[in-house]
Amino acid sequence: MGSIRRFANIAFGLVMIACSVALMLFPENALIVVAVVLGFWLVVFGMRNLVYYFTMARHTVGGLSLLFVAVIAIDLGAFSFTLINNPRPAVVLYLIGCNAFTGFVSIMRAAESKALDSRWKPSLIHGIVCFALVVASLVFMGSERIIIAILCFGLVYGACVRIASAVRPTEIVYIQ
Repeated sequence: MGSIRRFANIAFGLVMIACSVALMLFPENALIVVAVVLGFWLVVFGMRNLVYYFTMARHTVGGLSLLFVAVIAIDLGAFSFTLINNPRPAVVLYLIGCNAFTGFVSIMRAAESKALDSRWKPSLIHGIVCFALVVASLVFMGSERIIIAILCFGLVYGACVRIASAVRPTEIVYIQ
């Protein structure tokens, strides 16, 4: 990871922590803000992947899957914008879905890393934390304050992971 990317990851992590603190301090409109930010992020992510597909990925193996991801992200972002009047179900479902997917991928990555005798414990811990957030979201689905607290904890945890990965030295394989 280059120095500019490291700085960007640290800065984005600090912004995530600041957003988490702001959501905790002003919880009355927090879910509406989360729905708007999530919708905007999904639309931008989808548009970026769509541009990448049409400029480069359509000529590569597996590029068509990037087109599907882009279209689904744009659809989910637009759907998120339509739910601004009642954002709780959408935010809770996005929270559960994203954490479940991230937890599953992290645990699969940990199993693969363990088979290759590489560092696997951080990925396993990340997967377990994500699944704990899923369980907490399912248990406390009815309480808006607790859902906001779970969301803020997830943001702070994600920011800490991002900052830690930015300051960790890059592993380089040397061929002798």
